[in-house]
Amino acid sequence: MQTEVTWERLGLWTGCISAFLGAIVAVLWLAQPQALATQTPMLFAMQFNTGLCFVLTGVSLATMQSPHQRWSLVLSTIVIAFAIAALIQHLTAKDLGIDRMIVTPFFQSSVTPGRMAANTALCLILVNISILLTGWLGRNSHIRLAFAGLVFMIAASALIGHLLNATTNHDWLPLARMSPQTAVCFLALSTGLIFSRPEQLGYQRTTMGALLAATTYLLLVLLTYLEFARQEVLFTEELPATENGNARSTLLAILLFSGIIYALLILYALRTAQRQRNVARQLAESQQRLSAIIDTAVDGFITIDDRGMILSVNPACEAIFGYQAAEMLSQNVKMLMPQPYRREHDQYIANYNSTGYAKIIGIGREVQGRRKDGSTFPLDLSVAKVNLGHQTLYSGIVRDISDRKRYEREILEANAELEEFSYRTSHDLRSPIASSIGMISIVQDMISDGASPEDLKPVLARIDTSFRKLDGLIQNIILLTRVRVLEEPETLIPIARSVHDTVERLRYMDTEQKTEIHIDVPPALAIHKKASRFQIIVDNLVSNALKYRDPDEARPKISIIARQEGHTFVLSVADNGLGIQPGDEKHLFQMFRRFHPHHAYGSGLGLYILKKSAEHLGGTVSFHRRQKGSQFIVTEPDGRNP
Repeated sequence: MQTEVTWERLGLWTGCISAFLGAIVAVLWLAQPQALATQTPMLFAMQFNTGLCFVLTGVSLATMQSPHQRWSLVLSTIVIAFAIAALIQHLTAKDLGIDRMIVTPFFQSSVTPGRMAANTALCLILVNISILLTGWLGRNSHIRLAFAGLVFMIAASALIGHLLNATTNHDWLPLARMSPQTAVCFLALSTGLIFSRPEQLGYQRTTMGALLAATTYLLLVLLTYLEFARQEVLFTEELPATENGNARSTLLAILLFSGIIYALLILYALRTAQRQRNVARQLAESQQRLSAIIDTAVDGFITIDDRGMILSVNPACEAIFGYQAAEMLSQNVKMLMPQPYRREHDQYIANYNSTGYAKIIGIGREVQGRRKDGSTFPLDLSVAKVNLGHQTLYSGIVRDISDRKRYEREILEANAELEEFSYRTSHDLRSPIASSIGMISIVQDMISDGASPEDLKPVLARIDTSFRKLDGLIQNIILLTRVRVLEEPETLIPIARSVHDTVERLRYMDTEQKTEIHIDVPPALAIHKKASRFQIIVDNLVSNALKYRDPDEARPKISIIARQEGHTFVLSVADNGLGIQPGDEKHLFQMFRRFHPHHAYGSGLGLYILKKSAEHLGGTVSFHRRQKGSQFIVTEPDGRNP
């Protein structure tokens, strides 16, 4: 980007150079220093009108890419009109009065005082037409390059002629007959036009520079040849003819032949360089595409040499292993492996290099990886061998499969739960049904024997109890299924009202109304959750505390506390009830686990449903043993964005 900005400023600088030199010449003509003109006439080789035109043209080029572009077009139009008038004077041999329109020449530096040279007028027309075209089109064009290139070659030829002192400037050919100041100004202007944004036309600046050098050289050869032809008499006297031919002709042939050879070599070099640039560009584009694919891949890409040293990694490797790329490069790849892979890795590479027997290369397998923090995790690894001729590399693709392995474990656990659920459900459903069928047979026999209604009541009560157990189990199964599949939107739940409603609804479980329930919930506390699932959590916590109170406890107590801690909601339910035996904690949240079956009947699904509901809402449930009784704590995110 910085290079592009520099080239964009080229037109500004070259325009300023032209305007500066033209201004110096114009000031000298206005000052009319007679002594200086007599002593150094070369300073006044450029006429006042020419200097003024260079000032206008330079300003026009400098402002071509600025917001004041319209002034650039106006200035170039003025210069073109003046140059055309000067050219008409040469073609018609008439004086239009423009040579002395502003300044009367005090020093005669040409045959016609104050008159702009014809080739200078032509070059000014070409340069300013190029500027106008750029302003109208808003971009570069082939006409601009052609005109600017022609001006560059004429100016370069004139300047080289002066530098080599081949002849005086007025003895040089008409096409290149201009003062050094004029040649320098045209070189600056044409350079700004040629090398500013040639890529819009598909050209490289190096190509343009080499092409200009070749064409300028050919122009010099042509001018030299024509000059030799013009000086034929002089060369005949200095280089007389011999028996083997004319020496002048031989010299001219050598000159032309060398020029052609030079031009062909330049063109060949240009073509070769262009092909190399195309190949380099295609290679760079290919590398960029490959880098874009590798850098955005979710899998890690690692390249190592035959010693196991890491040569390259992609960003996914940084995310997978926790290292920065700089920490992995030039390190042995075994740094990413736990034992025993780390210990065996170097020997494995050595064995493969000597025997060609592959355990992973070209096959792929599941291995263990090691993160920067020392933790290990499962990953899929596939390795390919890359033979570069002078070097052998190994390219590895790694994929963190921790999530996949976790899902597999969860599926296995879910299948195990499903099998246990199916077995225990069928057993628990069959038991009350079988008991009720037996009781019904007894009732039928008793009725046949003429038993009274009073005699039937105990048996019917047992049948009623069996069916109530069956109904409770079915209700819990329905609730469990509902927990798994129910989808509902989140709503704002007022915690205090929800807890109070639950306590009032479940108080019937305490038939003696002896349990003291303490509720400590801020009235304004509310969370965004799925209401039915949150209600399941509160119901299970309160019902378990009531159901498993200690009958020998004189003052049964339940404490319900809810708090907001940052963006986390915490609900605690503690009691002084029966609790559970030491060692039973690991089975507490499993399906069909009953810890006090003789005290109160339950399906064994309550705490399991509680745990699944808490996890579904994004939280956890934990058990804490108390000196007397139990405490359950549910922690949930409150559903608000921090």
